[in-house]
Amino acid sequence: MNGWINIYKPKGYTSTYCLNVIKSKFKLKKIGHAGTLDPLAEGILPVAIDEATKSIPYLSELKKTYFFEAVWGKETSTLDAEGEVTHSSEIIPSKESIKKKLNSFIGTIEQVPPRYSAKKINGERCYNLARNNQTFDLKAQKIEIYNIKIVAHGEGKTSFLVHCGLGTYVRSLIRDIAYSLNTFGYASKIVRRRYGQFTQKSSLNMDFIIKKMEKKELQKYLLEINKVLIHIPSIKLEGKRIKLIKNGMKVSMLKEFGEIDLKKLIAQNQNQVLAFGELKSGFFYPKRILNI
Repeated sequence: MNGWINIYKPKGYTSTYCLNVIKSKFKLKKIGHAGTLDPLAEGILPVAIDEATKSIPYLSELKKTYFFEAVWGKETSTLDAEGEVTHSSEIIPSKESIKKKLNSFIGTIEQVPPRYSAKKINGERCYNLARNNQTFDLKAQKIEIYNIKIVAHGEGKTSFLVHCGLGTYVRSLIRDIAYSLNTFGYASKIVRRRYGQFTQKSSLNMDFIIKKMEKKELQKYLLEINKVLIHIPSIKLEGKRIKLIKNGMKVSMLKEFGEIDLKKLIAQNQNQVLAFGELKSGFFYPKRILNI
């Protein structure tokens, strides 16, 4: 039972709660997820089972697609509908004025995360610090926005579709777009529609998982690790090389790759992932070995 499942997290639940329910129902040893979703957000939550949890860090660079709705004229403490209104304005931007500003948000930009977020400062979650009224500063971080477009506009709100990279906070994006339009805004809806190979169309509803799925059925919904990580180069090993990898020893790849370096590489036998590691000076060094 090693692989990934594509969960659709419903609004109102934490990502951790969904994991705990799945782990308990199917009596799984290890479970984890990629890309935390806020309780008020919904959508794709990739879940790794057992040895697949070792591949979670390798999903971070995958691109994501979000549908979200912004309400104009107000800003809340949490930058979503859950918080208290902290700022307000009578300025409600037109569709044309919003469209003109969107180009400045495409590419590599700097963004300050929301104060109410899962980001850690000195080991403590920001949302815990904020709820306890503690003072702390958040530094701007570089993120990548590949595309953003307006889906609908009217009645003081606008819905968007954004294609983005690692570390992007939709709530912060709405805040910053609002500031550029000399007004305020907050997120009334956030839906993650895609995360790398995981799509909304192929996702499993939590109600279906909890009420109808049996453990023996879980296997048919598992996605193989190497198929989830198609963005990472792979090498196929046999015989003695497999034993070396299993023992955490380096393996010569001079014949196949020469002396090139690669920071991320998957070692596998047929379709079975053996380890994750790096290629350096013609040798593969395993960093995470799967016990399969």
